Amino acid sequence: MSGPDENILRRKIRAAEARQTEASLQNSLVQNIEKAISKVFLDLLKVEVLAKVSERTSRSQSSTILAMTYIMFGIIRFEDDVGLCGFDANFIDTAIKYLVGGTTRDDAERAVTKTDAAIFELIINKILAQAFGPILSENNGISMQGYELGKAPLAFLLAERDYALLRVHIGDIKGANLGLFELAIPLAASKKITALETQNPVRSAQEIWLQFISKVATEAPIELDTVVQRMNLSIGRILAMKKGDMLELTDGSLGALVVEGQTANGPKVVFNGQLGALNSHKAFKVTSITDLDC
Repeated sequence: MSGPDENILRRKIRAAEARQTEASLQNSLVQNIEKAISKVFLDLLKVEVLAKVSERTSRSQSSTILAMTYIMFGIIRFEDDVGLCGFDANFIDTAIKYLVGGTTRDDAERAVTKTDAAIFELIINKILAQAFGPILSENNGISMQGYELGKAPLAFLLAERDYALLRVHIGDIKGANLGLFELAIPLAASKKITALETQNPVRSAQEIWLQFISKVATEAPIELDTVVQRMNLSIGRILAMKKGDMLELTDGSLGALVVEGQTANGPKVVFNGQLGALNSHKAFKVTSITDLDC
């Protein structure tokens, strides 16, 4: 088959691959990667960046290697499988500049060093832990373990299977380009990650905030006072009282006590009750609970 029919078939195959990749890499997972990059850059490099997955495709082993165009390739262990990450020169310069205060490469482009690789192993592992840590185990089973500077060895590292290839663009808040990097994930691993995420969805920032505020509200201490009776006395009478004088509690009773909580709006009755005993201690026995609206 050749001609227009062959071209149509190829377009249909590419469209099916795109749908497969879209299904295996849910938007939430892509967002996790973008957020992880932004957080790691801010925490580790002290620079605010915007990370955007600009391309995601499904490719075979050979097509994945051919599509990766960068100057350093990190070997990523996805539990029992292997993937890749690729870094361009600008991305390497950005990390060197912000992490260790190094200078950027000149027009001659210096060669990638072991120091560059060590720095990027640190950065990419923090990104992977941040992106996939909430989904996988504590050790994640995902980390960069070694690197290559050329494409030739990559064919022996990757198995003959399909890979999801993500290309990520990184820029600062003013729009300046800080580099690109690629992440090639075995398609089987990406499907597993998506399935785990569906079973154990990563909580949104709003959910985390609501849980935190709820915990603060329920665990915040409140000062409580047991009150027999409240009364109004003139300052003159109070100043005239001497040791041994007595105040009549006309409305007070040990059988009708209240526990008040000190709030920002003044004292509020929390419990009604009576004086009791528990073992060898005096106790307050709750007879009713008041709706507390602070």
